[in-house]
Amino acid sequence: MDTFENATPPQEQREMVLAQCWECGETKLCFEHLVCCTGARFHTCRECREKIEGTAA
Repeated sequence: MDTFENATPPQEQREMVLAQCWECGETKLCFEHLVCCTGARFHTCRECREKIEGTAA
């Protein structure tokens, strides 16, 4: 995903939604992120998010 100087980080929505994960491509319950400056939405599942954050067991 593109980044912009001085941009606000994507805002995570409160509820998980059934969507296609941006990382693994599988459709499952995901965290939804909204990019304020563009209105773009992307989703990450719990497993991919743990891998990204380095908290996977």
